[in-house]
Amino acid sequence: MRSAPILMAVLLAGTSMRAGAQELDWLAGHWCGQRGKTFSEETWMAPRGGLMVGMHRDTREGKAIGFEFMRIAQQEGRWVFLAQPGGGAVTTFPADHVARDRVVFANPAHDFPKRVIYSRPGADTLHARVDDGRDDGKAMEWTWRRDCVAPPSS
Repeated sequence: MRSAPILMAVLLAGTSMRAGAQELDWLAGHWCGQRGKTFSEETWMAPRGGLMVGMHRDTREGKAIGFEFMRIAQQEGRWVFLAQPGGGAVTTFPADHVARDRVVFANPAHDFPKRVIYSRPGADTLHARVDDGRDDGKAMEWTWRRDCVAPPSS
């Protein structure tokens, strides 16, 4: 009977990594902010059918300077971030850690980024970070507010 506690621990560990339908609800919405002359925005649809659809756009002085199509999908029981910067080829980042108001996606084999991290430090604030897989390494970060107003186009 000693195997029963071990079996229970294995089953509980397996379910903690399984993707739940409401785990990433906090990411849904329209998020935006400005750093210097660059206005960036990211929009995520709420998870439905095991899929979230997102997009990112950067503009400067009324001109688009970058965009990305994104999906977060349930694949084989876990969340996977699928990025298409500039509408190019898809890069996959499986979820490494999912917690309340924080998710870490990682692909150690990718050149850069190796990790994509989203966190929500407050109800109306979203923080995003892409990095080289190290907390103290090369990184790019954004902090956005919910439903902010875009600057006038020129």
